[in-house]
Amino acid sequence: MGILLCIVISACRKEAQVLPLAENPVTYSADMVLTWNLAGTLAVRNSGSVPPIFPMMESRMYAMINVAMHDALNTIEARYARYALTIPVNGDANANAAVAQAAHDVIVALIPNQKQAADSLLALSIDTITGVNKDLGIEIGKAAAQAMLNKRANDGASTAQIPYVPGTLPGQYRNTPPFDMPPNQGFVAVPAWGKVMPFGLTSGSQFRADPPYALTSKEYANDYNEIGKLGCMNSKVRTADQTEIALFWLDNVPLSWNRITREMVIQHKLDAWNAARLFSLVQIAQADANIASFDTKFEFNLWRPITAIRLGDTDGNPDTKGDPSWNVLAPPTPPVPDYTSNHSADAGAAAEVLRNYFKTDDISFSTISVRLPGVTRNFSSFTEAANETAASRVYVGYHFRHATVVGLAQGRKVGQYIFDHSLPEM
Repeated sequence: MGILLCIVISACRKEAQVLPLAENPVTYSADMVLTWNLAGTLAVRNSGSVPPIFPMMESRMYAMINVAMHDALNTIEARYARYALTIPVNGDANANAAVAQAAHDVIVALIPNQKQAADSLLALSIDTITGVNKDLGIEIGKAAAQAMLNKRANDGASTAQIPYVPGTLPGQYRNTPPFDMPPNQGFVAVPAWGKVMPFGLTSGSQFRADPPYALTSKEYANDYNEIGKLGCMNSKVRTADQTEIALFWLDNVPLSWNRITREMVIQHKLDAWNAARLFSLVQIAQADANIASFDTKFEFNLWRPITAIRLGDTDGNPDTKGDPSWNVLAPPTPPVPDYTSNHSADAGAAAEVLRNYFKTDDISFSTISVRLPGVTRNFSSFTEAANETAASRVYVGYHFRHATVVGLAQGRKVGQYIFDHSLPEM
C-alpha cells in the first residue's frame, strides 16, 4: 500500500516519517494518528492568521485535535477513559475512519480556512482504508469531534483578549517594541488566558508560582546583568552554541514538543490507542501549562528584560545600569509579562509527561526546528531538552533566568498532575 497523504509528506518530509497504513486493519497501527496529528500542526502553520496563532491557542488546538482522536478510539475499544465523548462503546467500528473523521472535524471547526486541505486529506484517508465498517467509524469520529467542540465551546478562549492597561512604575509590565508604537500600539496577547478552563487542572491558579524577585534584590541584579550581556543582539559573551539554541527553540513550543512526541511514538512503535493517549496527555499538559503560566504572568505583571534594561537606571537597584539602546537577539519580545516563562512551562510539562509515560528520563532522540532549518539537535533525556528549551529564552533575551527556572518547575508540576489524573487506564 502506498504512503498515506502525499499532501502532508510533500509539505513536511523533513518533519517526521509518515508510515503506510497497516495492511491488517485489526492491528490499528499509529499511522493514521500520526498522519492527522501532523495535519493539525500543518493547519496551524498554514492558517495565515492575523494576529498569529500564539502558543497558547496552538496548544489548545493540538489538545482538542488529539483528544478527539483519543476519544474516538476509546469509543471503539475502551482502554482509557474518555475526555468528552460519552456514547456507548461500539467495537464494530473502523478505528482508522473514526480517527480521521474526528481530527478532520476539529481542524475544520478551529481553522476554517484549512477546510479544503482537510477535506482532501479526509477523502484520501477514508479511500485508503481497507477495513470494514468505515461508515460506523465515521459516525463515531463525528461524535467525538462534536463532543470535544461542545465541551470547549465556552471555555474562555474566545474572550481572553481583554483590554489591558500597562503599568508605569518600575517593574510593572509595559508594551515592548513594536507593540509600543502604531499600528500595534498597546497590544498585549490574551491577558485573560489564565482564566481559560483547563483541560485537566482544577483551575489556572492551581500551580500559581510565588512572586518574582524584588527589583532591589541581589538576585534580580544577577539576572539583570546576566541577560544584559548574554541575551542582547550583539552579545560578546554568548557562544555560537548558545546562539544556535536561542534561535532553534523559537518555534512555538507546543509544535516543538509535539514533534518530539511524534518521534517517541515512531521510535517505540506505539499502537493507535497508546499513540493517541500520549499525544493527548502531552498536549493537555502543555495547554494547561500555558493557562497556569498566564495566571502567574498577569498576577504579577513583571516587566520584560528589554524594558527593564532600557529603564535600568530607574529601578532603585544600585547594581543595575540602564542601556536605552539594548535589544534582544531576535526581535520582537512576545507581548506578555515576563514571569513565568510559558515557553519553559510548556517544555517542563511535556517532558514530565514523557518521562512518566516511558518510566525513564533517559531516552535519546534528535529533533529539528522550522525556525532554524537544516539544524538537528540531539538529546539524551527529556529533561535535557526541556532545560535547553528554557535556557533558550535567556540566550534570546526574552526572559530573566528566574522566569525560566520557575516556569520549568511550574510546568513539571502541571505535567505530573496531568499524567496522574487525566485519561487513566480503564
